[in-house]
Amino acid sequence: MKKFEKDGYSNLLAGVANGDQGAFSELYHLFYPSLLQHVILKVNDESVAEDILHDLFLSLWRSRERIQEIESLPAYLYTSSRYLIFEHLKKSSMSVRHNNLADLDIRSDEQPLEDRLYYRYLLDMVNKEIESLPEKCRQIFKLSREEYKSNREIAEYMQISESTVENQIHKALKRIRIVTKDAYYLFSLFL
Repeated sequence: MKKFEKDGYSNLLAGVANGDQGAFSELYHLFYPSLLQHVILKVNDESVAEDILHDLFLSLWRSRERIQEIESLPAYLYTSSRYLIFEHLKKSSMSVRHNNLADLDIRSDEQPLEDRLYYRYLLDMVNKEIESLPEKCRQIFKLSREEYKSNREIAEYMQISESTVENQIHKALKRIRIVTKDAYYLFSLFL
């Protein structure tokens, strides 16, 4: 392996910044094994860990022009991997919650009739409220809750600020909370 200056990786980073695939390959092979172990410990799944690292190195290659701005390559890679782990866990948590809601419907014979009726009524009310949102608000909300995109990803995709995304999601959730409270009150009158 080459001797590197600064934090030990300056020449390697310069090569990657200039599009040198050999330098990138060297960087990849230098950090991949330890990063893989780190990510596996967090996600408990080797194939998921490999996917996360694939995304990390792909992102690094795509933004290679700015790579020399990195002061500490190991710190940058581990911080980036932690962010991607967090995003993965957040998405899988949302997916589990969504699947649990679907399970409620699948196992409907096990649920009392009132619960099934309320669940379907509530789901219908929420879906109607989502569809009645202004177009931009609805699109942002669906990207966030159905496609599990981060506020940053939505902002980049729609070419708006992250604060606009946050405000629109807040607005949608506020309207949905009002509808669900009203739905609960109305439904309880009939039971």
